[in-house]
Amino acid sequence: MICPVCRDEYRPGFTRCATCGVDLVATLDAGQAPQAPAPSAPPTEGPTVELTVPFCGFLGLDEARKARETLRERGVRALIVITESGDAEEYWLRVAHEDYRATAAILGRHEVAEPQDESFACSACGVAVGPADRACPGCGLEFRE
Repeated sequence: MICPVCRDEYRPGFTRCATCGVDLVATLDAGQAPQAPAPSAPPTEGPTVELTVPFCGFLGLDEARKARETLRERGVRALIVITESGDAEEYWLRVAHEDYRATAAILGRHEVAEPQDESFACSACGVAVGPADRACPGCGLEFRE
């Protein structure tokens, strides 16, 4: 299965492109130009891109999971991101920018500094996306909050 927009290939059983949100096709016609993504609503299936900021790091995965569960019980969504620092792993909790203060209050970490605006690379095309952008300036992928 192939995405007619980005031309990513998928194993049998997949029906929609996780990046573009369009239906996959079995084959592409020879010389067929890539389709432009439809400027409609974001896809209803597949993964979404969350706009998050780092909140704090943990030395152990169990500690990060407990913090995430505490937030989940209070209605705040959080991600755990694992990064490498030298020979060790770090476990970072990321939350939506608008949930930052609530997260600090719930976890009792009032000393945590306000998040800094940060750019990131679009997962679909790699173009730099600004912190206020709601769609990628390169490929048009829309981000959900």
